[in-house]
Amino acid sequence: NHIRTCFADNKRKKQQLGWKIRKSLLNVVNGKVPPCGMDWQNVYKVYAPFMLTKYKHWVAVMIDLVLCEIKVYDSKVSLIPDDIVKEELAPLSITLPNLLNTIDFYEEGVYANNCSRDWWCPWPIERVDVQQQSNEGDCGMFVLKYIELFSAQLPLATCTSQNMPFFRLKLAAEITRGDAYMP
Repeated sequence: NHIRTCFADNKRKKQQLGWKIRKSLLNVVNGKVPPCGMDWQNVYKVYAPFMLTKYKHWVAVMIDLVLCEIKVYDSKVSLIPDDIVKEELAPLSITLPNLLNTIDFYEEGVYANNCSRDWWCPWPIERVDVQQQSNEGDCGMFVLKYIELFSAQLPLATCTSQNMPFFRLKLAAEITRGDAYMP
């Protein structure tokens, strides 16, 4: 939502750089929001859920801050064609370089002169081949599991439709016990 709002605020501008970036979005990159967030200067990849609003479908995105690219983990690729996914994610692809330019992200710290492409151009978006869900209602749970497994540096092998009922029950138990982090 922060990305879409920022993109809408600036899309009339003709220049690629020099966008006005909302403080709410800067707070995400600086690790202030959400409360469990990390400053992006301290990570190489950022994982996030992304709602493809026209289709009411969730996907996981991996933002690679070194390769300057976006990978999409979609558990139901038959639902939305690639070109539509790229169109829906275009605000992210275009806004990220402007956001990072605003905070001199690639000029200081660990990323100084370390990006593998012209980071100020729209970042490429690529769908990654992952296990597909077999029903209509599991996309959100798949996204949660993708992000959880990536964050723990574990393989996605357990992310199957057969395991989703167990994962839903496990998450419900964690929330009930207060073990799940819910800001």
